[in-house]
This record gives sequence, C-alpha cells and structure tokens, in this order.
Amino acid sequence: MMNDDFFNNIEEYIKKTDIEFDILFVNLITKDKIALLVNNILIKYKVEKYYEDVIYILMELITNAVKARYLHLISLKVLSEMYPNYSLDEYYNNPEIMKKYSDIFRDEESREKLKSILKNENKIIYSNKNIDIDNFYNDILLLNDNTKSKFIIKLFIHITKNNIEFDVVNDSPLIMLGRTRIDSKRLTFKEYYNNDMVESFFLEQLDNTESAGFGLALCDLRLYNIGLEPTKHLKIYNDDNKTHSKLIIPIKGVFSHLIFHNKY
Repeated sequence: MMNDDFFNNIEEYIKKTDIEFDILFVNLITKDKIALLVNNILIKYKVEKYYEDVIYILMELITNAVKARYLHLISLKVLSEMYPNYSLDEYYNNPEIMKKYSDIFRDEESREKLKSILKNENKIIYSNKNIDIDNFYNDILLLNDNTKSKFIIKLFIHITKNNIEFDVVNDSPLIMLGRTRIDSKRLTFKEYYNNDMVESFFLEQLDNTESAGFGLALCDLRLYNIGLEPTKHLKIYNDDNKTHSKLIIPIKGVFSHLIFHNKY
C-alpha cells in the first residue's frame, strides 16, 4: 500500500521494485496519485510526451474494472443464494454455475443495479465522509473477508528492459461473452480505422450497454495516434479467474513512424 513516504521518494522506489497500487474508489485523491505516479515514471524513462494518452487509457481500464467488480459481486450474491453449499472455487469449476454466472452478469436487472450502485458510490465519494467498508453496499456483499477483498482493484507497474507495463487487475473473471464483445468491438474499430472511417465508427457503433468494447476503441485510437499497434500494446485477458488489462509502453528504441489523427 502506498503512503506519503512513497510519493515523497517516488524516484527511489521506482528504481528498486515493482509497484502495486490498491484502488478502492476512483476519487480525486486516487486520480491525483495515479497521475503523479505515472508522470514520474514516464519522465524517468524519457517518454513523458505520452503522459496524456497513458493516463486516459489507464482511467478507462480502471473504470471498466470498477464496473466489472460490482457486476461480479452482484452475480456472486445471487449465486450464493442459489448454491449456498458451494465455495467460490467450486463456482469456477462448475460449467452449469458459470453459465448461470454469465447470465446474471449480463442481464438487465444486474445492469440496472450497477447503475444504481455507481450513482450511490459517487454520492459517497463526494460527500467528504469516511467510508466504512463493512457497511458499504451490504446488499451485494457476502460479508466475509474473501468477498470484501474483492472491492480492491490492483494497478501493477512493472519495468522490463524494453517496456513499462501497467496492469489493471480485478477479481472478476473475463467471461466468454465479455471477451467476445471486447474483441469484436476492437476488431470492428480496426476495420474502420484502416479505411479512414473513425468518425463513422463512433456514429454507427455506439451502444447503450455497459460493455467495455466502446471505451477500448477510444483507447485503441489513442495508441494508433502514437504509432503503437493496439493488439500488441493493450492486452485484455483472463488469468486464474481474474481480468487483466495490460497497457505496454516501449521505453527502448524509437516508436514506429507516427501517424497523427484527431483525438476524440
């Protein structure tokens, strides 16, 4: 967990170890800390000109993770009532239960509940009151330590010889339907982009779901604008029933030739 000492000595920490940032709520304090962290890292590796794009993409990935987190908890709450004698690991290993999980995750009732939760969350965030996690949205919590820990979204920052890797991780598994929607939307955007029809994509492909696909298309546009191939530098995948959204920024060598377009 990062503290004031970390941010006061951020350059020394970057040299020594990978960074792990816990995200509970995306309030102004969280945004400012992420911005400070990212800015210092990009400056250190002399790629600070990509700061705005990196911050935009990271905040989109974190926003998607927040939505997935709540839908995950909503789904677990329903499953706990349907299958009270099963553990979470047994859910993941049971095709019938995971089919039900997928149905709950994407049904209209869950989406409406998500909207209500996000609305209430914003009220709490900006009320300047301390938030008691034990009393926070009890209707979706199973009220045990394992479930409460699932509120935490992780931002891992790993420096390799050639890249900076920003990995946003949440405990919601990337279900097949979600992965299909994301891949389909990104592939469709690539086709529009290659045909110089970016504006048409955003006019024709807008939908009213909570799908991450549309927001990721905006992220892909940002990557194209700085000469990076989105499928290589923004990876969305499932690992050990957790969703990873990894942004990879090269720090060695020169980016490929840049083709600039208007940013949306």
